Amino acid sequence: MKTYSKPISLILIGGFSNSENQTLRETLKADEYVFAVATDLYNCLVLAECHHPKVVILDFAAIEHNYLPIIQFLHLLQIPTIILSDDLARNMIQYLSLAGIFATLKKTNNQLELRQTVAIAAYPNGGGAIDGDSQLRDFNLGKLETGKHTKLQDVVNKAIGTAVSQMSEMIACEVKFEMPSAQALSPLFLQKNLIHTLGKNLVSVAQIDFNGDLSGSAKMLFSCDAADALVLALNGGGDVASEEFKQEKADIMGEIGNLAISGIVGTFSNTLKYDLGYVVPHYIEGSAEQIFSAMSFNMRSTIILFMSRFKIIDLAVKGELILFFQARLLLDLLFRVK
Repeated sequence: MKTYSKPISLILIGGFSNSENQTLRETLKADEYVFAVATDLYNCLVLAECHHPKVVILDFAAIEHNYLPIIQFLHLLQIPTIILSDDLARNMIQYLSLAGIFATLKKTNNQLELRQTVAIAAYPNGGGAIDGDSQLRDFNLGKLETGKHTKLQDVVNKAIGTAVSQMSEMIACEVKFEMPSAQALSPLFLQKNLIHTLGKNLVSVAQIDFNGDLSGSAKMLFSCDAADALVLALNGGGDVASEEFKQEKADIMGEIGNLAISGIVGTFSNTLKYDLGYVVPHYIEGSAEQIFSAMSFNMRSTIILFMSRFKIIDLAVKGELILFFQARLLLDLLFRVK
């Protein structure tokens, strides 16, 4: 059996012609590399999101009209990116470096430099083990000031506001909420993050999964004590241990969740002109670990998490509204939303 001195690394080459792709593969050919190529930029970025290559090599000519959000997307994924171009001015090269590009190299007469740069990018620890914490990707959407990315935060803010307004009207109580925060995480760190945030105590949740032009999940979470307090206030009392109360709680929480979360999905559908399919939200109870272990995200994908805490003022009841999307949504906004 053949042995390798370093772990096998996937190198993604994108935006070049077929002949240039082949030339780059021949230049970089080594036992420890496998290659994926895409002449279409969108497909290249989809491959990056799904498969997390160790290095991405891009032709600047393919990204120059949208280079900043594309760089930010790859930076979000924490994939070292090498740009090739013969025509970049010095100030642009400096700007790309500040924006997060690993290296900018000449297209021609750079074979040795390219091989060395790819090796450094792919094996920053000399081929040693990768720190598991690298799966956590800090991501501040507020810093992404290019139009399509800002639109994502705007739509989320609008969706959360709609959900809270509809819930407030239904229960006839004032509800205040925080503007949603945003993080990008691997599914493993997403679950750990939420369990850390919510604790391992039993929680009540209304949730909806949606698909179509956009796929994701929206959840409304309460602690069981908060859900009990809300239901007791709305139905005038009762024995929380009784089967009758448990059924009433499921009905009331399901109805509140249906109204609020459907408002979120409807806002996305109407604002982004997406065709979304979903079923009526359902109400469940369980530990945070049980609820989030059931999520069906690809374990190699990057998940964008939006979380907004809210408080029902009259009842002193607190809860969270949470949205999950695969990072693919950023590409859809960048390439498909007009």
